[in-house]
Amino acid sequence: MTATSTIDISDKRLVLVLGKGGVGRSTLAAALAGQNAARGKKTLLFETNANDRFGSYFDKPAVGTSMTELAPNLSAVNTNPAAALEEYGLMILKFKSVYEMVFENKITKAFLRAIPGLDDYALIGKAWFHTEETKRGHAVWDTLVFDMPASGHSVSMLKIPWVITETVPDGPLTRDARTMKQLLTDPSRTAAIIVTLAEEMPVNEAIELEQKLTAIGIVTQHVIVNQVYPEHFPPGSAIAKVLEALVAEPNLPSPLAELVQQARLSRDRHALNAAYLTEIRARAKAPVHELPMIFTSQLSPAQVRALGEKI
Repeated sequence: MTATSTIDISDKRLVLVLGKGGVGRSTLAAALAGQNAARGKKTLLFETNANDRFGSYFDKPAVGTSMTELAPNLSAVNTNPAAALEEYGLMILKFKSVYEMVFENKITKAFLRAIPGLDDYALIGKAWFHTEETKRGHAVWDTLVFDMPASGHSVSMLKIPWVITETVPDGPLTRDARTMKQLLTDPSRTAAIIVTLAEEMPVNEAIELEQKLTAIGIVTQHVIVNQVYPEHFPPGSAIAKVLEALVAEPNLPSPLAELVQQARLSRDRHALNAAYLTEIRARAKAPVHELPMIFTSQLSPAQVRALGEKI
């Protein structure tokens, strides 16, 4: 299925941006969040345990565990399990001294470390809290864009509310977990967006990820194929014929030989991308969108904005 329209997340409370490492997931999370904020929506860009790049994408310092304003209507946080658990403890116990007495003693810390999945629950629980956060009766954030960990970890993190509701006796923990499940499985409030490349392994992982999300009731609403090589040498065109003639020449001088090598690489990468674009369109259930390769060693804020506009 080929997408014919842009991606609009402005009506979502939670946007999950997923994909394997190295496909540009964080870049597109930033682009989506920036575009949403530019439309006037109060947006929180949420990441966990990340080597932050969001700051540089918006000409700001690196994002840490405290809220950082990146642009009008756009803030970001880069949390970790310890920071998320401390925030939760302070919300419950109200006072820093009481929190330290309860959560920082050796017995409690040993007990918490022994709870399976607690770190992931603290992280996804913090994201959920911000989707519910209010101030003076109004939502603090219109949309939270969650740059999730790499594919395998993200699925196990998303499954935590299901594990809790199935294994923990009824109480505040299970009540919150049920509310998280309702949010995650409500396509009117939550959008899962898978980012991939038009290559064999990323395409296969993207399809597998879509299937795993479907199995727990999370709807993938978009698939973004990133870094697609442009078609510089259309088949049958004059420039393609020139390239073929040059490729057949065995003793090209420098730098023409290097130039032809790069041109051939561009042509072959485009052909590879085209083949896997056809495959993912045939196999994916969600609409598929394409984004072009940007030839730069480091994306500038202007380029990130341009990606958001293309999306």
